[in-house]
Amino acid sequence: MVSDETQAWFRGLVKDTQQRLGALSSLQEDPERFQGRAEEGGVTVVVAPGGNLVDLKLTRHALQLGPDELAATILRAQRAAVRQANVSYAAAVQDAVGDAAGAKVDVAALVEQRLDQAGLRKAAENLEGSGR
Repeated sequence: MVSDETQAWFRGLVKDTQQRLGALSSLQEDPERFQGRAEEGGVTVVVAPGGNLVDLKLTRHALQLGPDELAATILRAQRAAVRQANVSYAAAVQDAVGDAAGAKVDVAALVEQRLDQAGLRKAAENLEGSGR
């Protein structure tokens, strides 16, 4: 037999979980809220969290860059936009999750782990070394 106190605790846990899931679900209602945007050298990049390209604009200045420099500029802007989108989304998820069941979940740290900082640095170094 389960005590009344345990049943009340469990009902509270279920209610709290439902509220948190509802808050997480509501994040999907306004995906544009979490888009990242970066501008560099006449290139404007807009991405969704995770990095899917939403928009790319090039000015006349950008079109005057050489192909390698233009490619490198687009990639740098895209990486900056991805970081912005992911950090923004992680913060919103952090707010929605809060202290789940008394255990703090560090969503920002999870995002940072997924970004593979060493891999991004190596890619940037490769671009710099190739003249891009």
